[in-house]
Amino acid sequence: MGTADPPGTGDPLGGEPPQRGLSPDGTSRQPGPAEGARLQPPGADPAAVRVVAVTDRALMVPPHVLDGGDWSAIAAAFGAAVERAVAGCAAGSVVVQVREKDLDGGPLLQLVRAAQPFASIAVNDRVDVALAAGAWGVHLPERGLAVADARRLAAGRAVGLVVGTSRHAAPGETGADLVQLGPIWATPSKPTAAPLGEAALAAPHGSARLVAVGGIDTPARATAAAAAGADAVAVIRAAWTGGSLAPFVAAVDAGRARR
Repeated sequence: MGTADPPGTGDPLGGEPPQRGLSPDGTSRQPGPAEGARLQPPGADPAAVRVVAVTDRALMVPPHVLDGGDWSAIAAAFGAAVERAVAGCAAGSVVVQVREKDLDGGPLLQLVRAAQPFASIAVNDRVDVALAAGAWGVHLPERGLAVADARRLAAGRAVGLVVGTSRHAAPGETGADLVQLGPIWATPSKPTAAPLGEAALAAPHGSARLVAVGGIDTPARATAAAAAGADAVAVIRAAWTGGSLAPFVAAVDAGRARR
């Protein structure tokens, strides 16, 4: 499949940034938030999130569209898949994490923008693309940027950037808004990683919302994860190979009610 930049896109951070205290057109503006401040961005309240749908365009876009390399068509199919997945879900209950690690900034930005009309979007790893798109948040891999560095990069934004991070052991305090812990169960996406088991979800995780990840491919697994301590669950295959994620949202609520 092609990954060349589509026409009209490129480095999403091209050009010089405006001077601090000036808007992009050079006029004065009120001072922004203090560096590192956590302000609620538009979109989902992190406390309302029940499912993080992690993208995989190979599951979301028909093969003939991917193979054709027409990024307008690819983005349209990508957005339609997101629309299907969130249909019938309560507003703010599903966040879509755009995780297309092989893409350059331009194509990635196009996919993010195609998904934004339908859900709050967290961009995997690429803080620059998240900021260029005005995305809801960013998700940092375990060996990616530090949470504090991501917050500093977003400090000039008028509203805060939700920051998530991944951990493969009990996380403690990370400074993040959401922590994905896993794999809880065996998963083909990480075949060599030993499952942590449900008990790991009861370990201290600081002030972040805890998102269980790994092997959560049925609502029953989502209920079990939430009953064990997760605030939300992350899904990949189940988000794009079935219908609406509403049964997973309901399953998480059912599990939380069992605690």
